Amino acid sequence: MTNEKVEKSVANAPGRTLYVASALTSLVHPFREQRKVERILIFKLDHLGDLLIATPALRAIRARFPDAEIRIVVGDWNVALLRHNPSIDAVHVYNSARFCRPPNTTHRFSQLREQLGTWKPDLVVGLRDDWHTLGYALLSGAARVDRGSAHLVEYAERARTHQALRHEIERLWRTLEPLGIERETDPQLDYFVDDDERTEARRFMADRGIRAPFAMLHAGATQPLREWPLERFASIARHLHRRYGMQAVLVGVDRERERSRGLASLIQDLAPVDVTGELGLRPTAALMGEAGLYVGSDGGAMHLAAAVGAPTIGLFGPGSYHVFSPIGRRTVGITRMFPCSPCGQITCIRPQDTCMHAITTDEVLEAVDRLVGREELVKAGE
Repeated sequence: MTNEKVEKSVANAPGRTLYVASALTSLVHPFREQRKVERILIFKLDHLGDLLIATPALRAIRARFPDAEIRIVVGDWNVALLRHNPSIDAVHVYNSARFCRPPNTTHRFSQLREQLGTWKPDLVVGLRDDWHTLGYALLSGAARVDRGSAHLVEYAERARTHQALRHEIERLWRTLEPLGIERETDPQLDYFVDDDERTEARRFMADRGIRAPFAMLHAGATQPLREWPLERFASIARHLHRRYGMQAVLVGVDRERERSRGLASLIQDLAPVDVTGELGLRPTAALMGEAGLYVGSDGGAMHLAAAVGAPTIGLFGPGSYHVFSPIGRRTVGITRMFPCSPCGQITCIRPQDTCMHAITTDEVLEAVDRLVGREELVKAGE
């Protein structure tokens, strides 16, 4: 076993222990059809993209239990994603130390218990837990279904067949099987932009000189090893301008300003509009909903663009493409997996020839023409 494989195995060990404990907890209080379910508590403690991928599962739970009161526990970074979502009746905030990232700070589990008060669930759905929430589920006496069982089944299958990792949404469907919920054949992510947000996005476009059609280019990434070369983003911007008359709008969070400035300097003759760090999550989503294309690396913003219905191209390098490729009819995921992929994304054993560098400009241009060209054909037929 290579050093990298050993490191990965050690890093995954605590998570696997939790999955085993989670599966055992579900055996103590399994779901049975004869149970009356009036109150459901869902734990989904992880990150932005993970919650967006879970929205079809939330929708399916609502369809299965239309009269139940459904509450969900998420980190405070994800609360805004659930605004106007009809699948959820109430949102509770708990920043688990297992998933919390700076600048957010962790919460004590007692803070969540205070929020719940005397409210007790009949059913707990563990879509992503930590040890505290697992203990709560065990002691509550509520029926429980959990993601840990789905992981253990997948580990067993991979050991036997050596197949690739399943997509995260497949794990979620498997998690919900005990509830009698079947997989959706063509799942779409849920995110709800209201009329005021749409109006504000169009006002922002007018103020900043953003005109349709425009493409959102996200040159930053959650990890430096996920960054695609700026020169290639510039080539995409020039192609979009020349062939489709698309303006380049550069987006990202505050810490990605330098990447966006670097890209802007390469295409300054195209008069790009750089809004990096200017907009919060919901205003960004509303602007994405007006875009003719989004191009960016694997991350939460990519899934957000897909959720609002923007034609989306996601670029995958050291991350898990098989697990987190974009979902939707108007999405394309591009990856060049190496034998060392996926990795811990901290250091690279081939820094001069990374998996992100292996993604060529030509294959991204092909995906652009496939998505944008198809959109133009649809509009022409309207």
